[in-house]
Amino acid sequence: MSLNQSMNIALGSIRNHQYALSVVSQNIANLNVENYHKQRVNFATNEYTSDCDSVLSTIRGMNGASISSLSNYIDNGKFKNLLNSKSDADYYNTLANQLSGLEDISDDLGEGGLNALLNEFFKASGALEQMPSDISTREQFVNAAQNVVDKFGDISAKYDKIKDNSIEEAKTATDNVNKLLEELVEINKAHIKNGGTTTTQAQINTILEELSTYIPITTDTNQNGSVNLYINGINVVEGAKQRYSLDLKVDKDDINNTISFGLKSIENPDYIITKGVTESLTKGSLKGYVDFLNGENSSFSNVNSLKASLNSAANAFCTELNKIQNYDDGKSFAASITTDNDGNLILEKATTPFIDTIDGTNDFRADNIKINDDILSNPYKVSAARINLDDFNGSDWTKAIGNSDNAIEFSALQNKNICSVGDGVNNATLSQFLIHSASKSGGDLNKINSKAKTYNDIYQTDANNYANLIGVNLDEELSDMIRYQRAFEASARVFTTVNDLMGTILSMV
Repeated sequence: MSLNQSMNIALGSIRNHQYALSVVSQNIANLNVENYHKQRVNFATNEYTSDCDSVLSTIRGMNGASISSLSNYIDNGKFKNLLNSKSDADYYNTLANQLSGLEDISDDLGEGGLNALLNEFFKASGALEQMPSDISTREQFVNAAQNVVDKFGDISAKYDKIKDNSIEEAKTATDNVNKLLEELVEINKAHIKNGGTTTTQAQINTILEELSTYIPITTDTNQNGSVNLYINGINVVEGAKQRYSLDLKVDKDDINNTISFGLKSIENPDYIITKGVTESLTKGSLKGYVDFLNGENSSFSNVNSLKASLNSAANAFCTELNKIQNYDDGKSFAASITTDNDGNLILEKATTPFIDTIDGTNDFRADNIKINDDILSNPYKVSAARINLDDFNGSDWTKAIGNSDNAIEFSALQNKNICSVGDGVNNATLSQFLIHSASKSGGDLNKINSKAKTYNDIYQTDANNYANLIGVNLDEELSDMIRYQRAFEASARVFTTVNDLMGTILSMV
């Protein structure tokens, strides 16, 4: 090997290790940058030309080493797994957050809420049995009924508030998705312009990970390094161009305010693809809102099904009260109290319903019921008596104001199966229904929280594994820095030695 070759090899080695040190420095500088992919310098022996196969010719033909490539620690398969586990985790996180609001309402259903007021109502009906003509007893009975009715309305309003909040959260999430899509396009442009730097690659991956929080996505990479993004197989972002945005529709004509998603064309906003888009939401937070609001997943409670059950219970309760209040089977009938011309209390056949609807229809919903105004202003209108004319043998039944047979029926309602739980029909009392509803919300939340923890653990494991693969390890970088620095110093010493040797030789000539 000639001195000139040795000098060139040493000079090349100095440059190689100087560049390697700059790569290590860049890795360390990006230590805390999310989704930054560490880089490694790859060396390769320079090609040489030899006219013969002798060992001497091979040695003389050696030409040192050069940097062959930079390795980015990217594993698209592991990154896709990371996106999938992120979508799974946020689906259950969203459901858990929504269901926690329903569990709060459980207190309003159970022993500290509606069920307690219901017990007070039946306690008041028992007092009415004992003193059917006492006005203060009647007032207490009406007030107890009013408290039950008001609580039905209060719980219904809370369901509505939870539903409205969930819709607003879904709107915000949709806006966030569209902002991220716009950001992806801009970073794709920067990535193309800058020739695909590790910084813009890290930004692209960060956006993809954020998007997977909301919605399942698939991607592929163009030759220029930009990313194409697909939702439901539709090309939403095509490199540096956005073709669609996400569109959310709330069906106001549906009493349950169901939601659905579509993809709106950027070039023609009137064109919206809706077919299969909502159904393609198999994971992510938007899927959580769909399941919670639309109630299409029967494996856990949702706001619409719970409100429907509450309405059914309110309807059953109010219908039964009115049946008792205005009972008439042709042989016996319910009677309320009025006064005769002399101001004496007497009975009259009941004609006033106990419960009315707020809107004047026959739709007894939890948010559409009230105590009849006449009963509120005159509790004597409550039908505590039940008259069977055969029992009076022609005597004046209107004088029997101490009759409390109808009040007994109000009390008996406590043990009557008028509600449905599970797959049964009218297989539970109202109290049993309320206890079941309260416990179901809590049980469903526990199940979802358990699944959320499982999928969060899976995501965290995937995230840690991926971070370990692509991330900067300070110990590794310091080790490489020392190794490259020592090699740099050794190459510089060789260069200096050869240079001195050449100088000595030239001075001898």
